[in-house]
Amino acid sequence: MTELKSVSYTGKLLTEADKNPLEPDNFTSSVFTEHKIATLNIGSTFVFDQKFLTYPDRKFNMGNEKYPSLTVNYRKNFAASNANLNSDLFTANLKQDISAGNYGDFSYNVKGGLFLKKKDIAFMDYLHANGNQLKLAPSNRNSSFGLLNYYKFSTNDKYAEVHLEHNFKGRLLRNIPLLNTLNFHVVTNAKGLFTGGRKPYSEFSLGLDNIGIGKWRFLRIDYVRSNFNGKKGDGFLFGISF
Repeated sequence: MTELKSVSYTGKLLTEADKNPLEPDNFTSSVFTEHKIATLNIGSTFVFDQKFLTYPDRKFNMGNEKYPSLTVNYRKNFAASNANLNSDLFTANLKQDISAGNYGDFSYNVKGGLFLKKKDIAFMDYLHANGNQLKLAPSNRNSSFGLLNYYKFSTNDKYAEVHLEHNFKGRLLRNIPLLNTLNFHVVTNAKGLFTGGRKPYSEFSLGLDNIGIGKWRFLRIDYVRSNFNGKKGDGFLFGISF
């Protein structure tokens, strides 16, 4: 199945008052130069072996766990007041949720992006990974990083990221006395980020999901370890899962 994701023309006006995310304590200068630009976004989502549930007055799309979904997008920035700020960006996203039966659920999310030509474009038009510098876990765990600085890996070059997660449900703890009565779920996670001209960034985590009492089991805790160019970091993330 293919569908038009969005087509839009947008004019942007950026001023020197915009805050500099690369130097958050610098209140006298900005990384943004005032300019005007138009943006066109065209995207399509392909759901392989798509099935439909039809009624006389409506139709519903039904997901297919056997195959992933693929989203592709083209973004063109043009008609800038400074021609050097024009750019062409292609991105793709492949993701899937897979049931492993008694062994839980596995999911993956792979993203990639490529600028047609590497240029010194405006910083807000770079590719930006979803970082996190809080103790709270991001709501979109399968497309965000737990300990990544928000703008450290922003790029105007090649870009790719991988998110892998396996939720063992109650499989790993069911045979351990006392722990099996808690009905906690063990969750493992691995993430990688690759950008042109930099060493890869990676994260690995081990967590407990389904924490709570009775029917109120919506808490999750993850211990995350990060590594970039031999420099390691770690921390706990607390969040809510549904």
